[in-house]
Amino acid sequence: MPASAREDKPPYYRPYRWAAAEFQLGLRPFSPDRWILMEADYAANMREKRELLAAYPDRYYRTLPVSLPAQRELLGRVVAHLLQDYPDRFVRTHSALRSLDTGAEYDLNDRATEPLLLLSNFIEEDFMLIEEVEGSALITAASNAYSSSGRLVASVGRAIDWAHVPVPGLSAMLGRRIDRIVGSVHAATPGERFNWQLTPMASIFFPREDPHAANAAAMHAILDTLRANPERAGDLLWIRVERQTLSRLPDSRAVAFSLHTYSDPLASIQSDVESVRAILALLRAYSPERLKYSEMDIIREPMIAWLESAAKQSN
Repeated sequence: MPASAREDKPPYYRPYRWAAAEFQLGLRPFSPDRWILMEADYAANMREKRELLAAYPDRYYRTLPVSLPAQRELLGRVVAHLLQDYPDRFVRTHSALRSLDTGAEYDLNDRATEPLLLLSNFIEEDFMLIEEVEGSALITAASNAYSSSGRLVASVGRAIDWAHVPVPGLSAMLGRRIDRIVGSVHAATPGERFNWQLTPMASIFFPREDPHAANAAAMHAILDTLRANPERAGDLLWIRVERQTLSRLPDSRAVAFSLHTYSDPLASIQSDVESVRAILALLRAYSPERLKYSEMDIIREPMIAWLESAAKQSN
């Protein structure tokens, strides 16, 4: 069972409640003191994240030299946020930041480690930086250990739309609007949005090699069980939610894009009729292409059967 699982209470975020069948940005403001979020299992999550970044740096981390000023600004602003809003979890000791959860210290003046990589070693959020370079908005840095595809890190040095190419219809439907929103993000009004999917893989860290193929294989592995007994879906499936934030760094003018992933058992919403009905409606309305992208097409029918049963029991 992964560190982030919450079996005894509903998921922290339930974006399927307000999601639509068609792709939507769904960007909404959030309070700056909620920029970086801290899990109860922070220490375990960070241990696995650091191991991935150290073992597979080319897979999960990439930057351009031009991003260094924005990296430094991001590091400074996140550290200031942690010290102000999480004083029970972080303290400053001379030039180092110390985690009270783990006792680890991080030298903030370490010139041998890029600021984004240093930051990635003590916060659960992944970050990507978007900057204007020679008149074009480019992804200049990315640290993405929670990746479900590896696409964000591969996008460094490219425009934003390249990262969205694999998602069916996203660029055609929302590409221009995404560019406008990224360009209009204001330092005083950060925004958040969410993605979600159902998967048999409980971990917030997807397999390194071809995560989509691994997810599909996991779906096929439980398909016969779910066909025979759809009631097992609550135990065998997990709700994977990705919180994304967009913030303007006022000095460098870079946009900092963060990602924080949660994983909760499907059974955690069994008595939450609003969530059950919302997911049921979405699975019935999603296009075949959208279901296939997340591999949910493989087990769509038993998932719907479980949700229909849960909806009836909640009446």
